[in-house]
Amino acid sequence: MCAAFTLRSVFSVRVLLAAAGLWVAGGERAVGIVLYDTDNALTNTTAPTGSLAGSGWDFQGEYGSYLGTMIGPQHFITAQHFGTQGGTFVSTAEFNGVADATYTIDAAANGGQGYWNIAGTDLRVFKVVETFSSYATLYSGSGEVGLDLVVFGRGGPRGAEVMLGPEAKGWLHTGADGVARWGENTVSATLMSGVGPLLAATFSAVAVQNEATLSVGDSGGGVFVNDGGLWKLAGINYGVDGLFDTNNTTGDGMEFSAALFDKGGFYEGSDGTGWNLVPDLAGDVPSRMYSSRISSSLTEIQGIVGVPEPGGLLLLAVAGLAALAERRRAVGAGVTFSARQR
Repeated sequence: MCAAFTLRSVFSVRVLLAAAGLWVAGGERAVGIVLYDTDNALTNTTAPTGSLAGSGWDFQGEYGSYLGTMIGPQHFITAQHFGTQGGTFVSTAEFNGVADATYTIDAAANGGQGYWNIAGTDLRVFKVVETFSSYATLYSGSGEVGLDLVVFGRGGPRGAEVMLGPEAKGWLHTGADGVARWGENTVSATLMSGVGPLLAATFSAVAVQNEATLSVGDSGGGVFVNDGGLWKLAGINYGVDGLFDTNNTTGDGMEFSAALFDKGGFYEGSDGTGWNLVPDLAGDVPSRMYSSRISSSLTEIQGIVGVPEPGGLLLLAVAGLAALAERRRAVGAGVTFSARQR
């Protein structure tokens, strides 16, 4: 029996399906970034370096079991579909390189809600009481397609190999460990969906390049693209293709979720929406990951956050220049540090 058929003994059956037919990358189990070229649990668990330095790791933080991205002096952005996750946002020492910093969500913001939902999308912006010392620049263009991306999420490495006959097709989503990881890909398309504009990236059979896709638990993490030498936030993790099955029989319990670099030969869909056979072609038919597109909602986001100073806080985060630090203190910047239970 192939590895795919064991999934229901590992996974909760309460997976979320979007109206657009995407498997939402949020749920009970926090399985993380899936890498094509390795199942090593220690891979890409520290800040990217070299040409990927400054690609967004520093601006990630923990919101409950998920991630959010700091986008203003007092605001972070994440996904809506996994609901509220408590009253704090934590920039851990793993992300900021210094110490765990705990921020309190401002329960009085937006008429007592504490957050703003971006209409027609899966994006949600929170306000905190304290002040972040650094935050990400938002991508404002329309040329994401073809740009390399770095994506962040929480969880574990890939699971057992998925086979179709003698042919390897990908890996199961399993093995949650709650650790933040990063991977790379390339924006392949922009598209409309029931949850607004999305960025898509294919999970291709490309080794030794950090090729990555999403799984449950990666929701809310940031997707950054390099725009003229500066890494900017272009998307927030939403979902992936799936579910999958070896047949179109409903109720047989054989559906599974997986990171497939070739979904050809499997059925895709769900018992509720129906199953469609993906043709098994000579070449791979890779599955795709999706993120909510920032640039399409830029005006509304900036209306909530306010327009950030171009690059000022980014320089502070990277260089710690005394003059900038003095300027930040002058406007009342401050962070509350606290020990975090591990």
